[in-house]
Order: sequence, then C-alpha cells, then structure tokens
Amino acid sequence: MIFLQAATRSTGPASALLELAEIGELELLISDACLEEIRDVLTRPSLQRKFSSLTISTVGEFMDRIQFCSVHLKDVASAFVMDRDPKDAKYIDLAIAAKADVLVTRDKDILDLRATDSPLLQVFERMKWTCQILDPFEMLSYLRDR
Repeated sequence: MIFLQAATRSTGPASALLELAEIGELELLISDACLEEIRDVLTRPSLQRKFSSLTISTVGEFMDRIQFCSVHLKDVASAFVMDRDPKDAKYIDLAIAAKADVLVTRDKDILDLRATDSPLLQVFERMKWTCQILDPFEMLSYLRDR
C-alpha cells in the first residue's frame, strides 16, 4: 500500500508524492472507503510491531495530513469488479468516479490491469476516457517530464 510506505519511509517515493500533494503540485483524491482501509492497515498490530513509528499519534497525524491535502469524494459508487482482489476495487472506483488522470499504486493486482486485454481498459474505452496506472517511481518521472 502506497500510504503505508508514505507513513513509514519519509524519504521514499510515496512520501515525495504526498509532499507534492501537500504543496498543491498534484491533486490527491480520496474516498471514505479508501480512508477506512488506510486507517485499518496503519493500525494493524502486526504492522505496528514491524514499524515502531506507527504509533496511535503518528497514525492520527498521518491521517490528518491525508485529509488536509486531499479532495474527498463522497458516495463513490461501485463501478468495477476486481476478481483477483475485490478489496482493491475501491481505488479503481475512486479513479472512475473522479475521472482521474493517474492512479498511483504499488499493488500488483492493480498494476496488472495495465495489460492490453484488461477489463479495466475496456471500461475506459466505453467511457471515452483514459487513466494511467503508475507506480510511485513512474509517477515521479511523469511529473518531472511534464
């Protein structure tokens, strides 16, 4: 999860992207379902044992950062079914609802949707819209090249 990486590695590409959102260089879109999953992941005891920096207060501060610098979309409809990992559909649904230009992820199931025979690309074609799916490194390169 890109948000876990941003919360635990202040020098990584996910943190760099969050910082760009905080200064208004890119628009971070978020939904209730995404916020709920982020909080759930960051407060898992197993991850808090692995990453000592994930304390209750630092998770709260991190969630505040996300909410402060993001555009919150409410009532995002379920628009896409992900057979391989249904819980990841919320991120695709958010991108579709917002007609986002880019979806940034490190999730292999979502990254695999870039394949030319992907059902997601068929959804994009029907909507006459395209959303790039990039990993954090690719997104930083994309921003640099713009």
